[in-house]
Amino acid sequence: MHTELAEYFSRVPVQSAHFTYGSGPWGSPALRSALAHLFNDYFKPFRSVEPAQMVVASGVSAVVDLVAFATADSNDGFLIGRPLYTGFHGDLDARSKVKLLPVSCGGEMGVDPMGEGMVECFEKELMRQEKNGVRVRGVIFCNPHNPLGKCYSAATIKAYLRFCQKHQLHFISDEVYALSTFSTPTNTTSQPYVSVLSLDLRGLIDSKLVHLVYGMSKDFSSNGFRAGVLVSQFNVDMMRSIKSVAIFTWCSSIVDNLWTTLLEDKPFFQYYVSENQKRLGQGYERVTSWLDQREIEYARGGNSGFFVWADFSNVLGINTKASTEEMVEKLTLENGEVSQIARSTKTGNKLDAQFQKKLIQEGVYIASGNSFFAERNGWYRITFSMPDNLLDTGLQRVDRVLKALKGVSMA
Repeated sequence: MHTELAEYFSRVPVQSAHFTYGSGPWGSPALRSALAHLFNDYFKPFRSVEPAQMVVASGVSAVVDLVAFATADSNDGFLIGRPLYTGFHGDLDARSKVKLLPVSCGGEMGVDPMGEGMVECFEKELMRQEKNGVRVRGVIFCNPHNPLGKCYSAATIKAYLRFCQKHQLHFISDEVYALSTFSTPTNTTSQPYVSVLSLDLRGLIDSKLVHLVYGMSKDFSSNGFRAGVLVSQFNVDMMRSIKSVAIFTWCSSIVDNLWTTLLEDKPFFQYYVSENQKRLGQGYERVTSWLDQREIEYARGGNSGFFVWADFSNVLGINTKASTEEMVEKLTLENGEVSQIARSTKTGNKLDAQFQKKLIQEGVYIASGNSFFAERNGWYRITFSMPDNLLDTGLQRVDRVLKALKGVSMA
């Protein structure tokens, strides 16, 4: 959608006001009003979102950093389920020195990472971290999920909210792929997207503990523009704290205006969302069909995001049972710091590294599961949000690597 956006934004005039500081460091009234309409129209909030309940910043990473800075001290931690978006590590640690605490579900021997049963894994990890002297301050919840490309059910979200209430943890819901959902002939029964904003929090959790982060990077194909927003409807004190340092994460006036203009232009906005979702669905079908033809397993039921979580362990000759058993043992015996590293076997690491080297030599890159704290080797995230000709070229290059592997030991 870059071509369409470039043409659209080229018609948005730059005015003298855009060369100034504008309305302040937490987003113009116009942008926050437009975002409130977006949330109220598309996220189905239980209580309407108001412009005063938002802070705009220079990207979602900046928003996560602000939340960590306002809610945690150095060496405190935030829990997040595996696999996970690896960028959260820098978002939490770079300035605020807050620990990323990955939670294992036990891989193939464990529970569904998208199911309610995962909450028990969070309970165990919380107790283990506290035993090791780490104060846990919150949960980061990625919905729709990166890298699994799936959405959580309302029942599962509520289970996490009860867990956070029980331990008085902040619940940070990253919903940056909210509008990047799609329906295809093969995923008609997939769990639809449900926002935490849509839930009645009464009887579940202190509403002051619930926050949502969103941005321009994913749904609006504009990660270089650096624009994100925090929505916290009930925690006035935290928002006041964040606003006091928002000068360091000020979104530029020009980007502020571009996002506002797009959101206020209902005909173009509706066309953009619809067309983007259609193309994402086509890309998903293209990749999953390619995987099916080669009998490569993947996380089925995907209906959101830009990627497919695919399992290349069979073609790489990785012993998944041995890899998982070793991983579980290490996670049980070692402390939190080591468990983040001891997530795969030595042999599996070697096979993954060799596979990636061959892919790069062939001129194609797919992200290794090691980058996403995968619970075992062999997982890769294949991105499909690109023109068909580029996607086909990339898959053809992966094919050449796979064909070269047949009958050739990589060990």
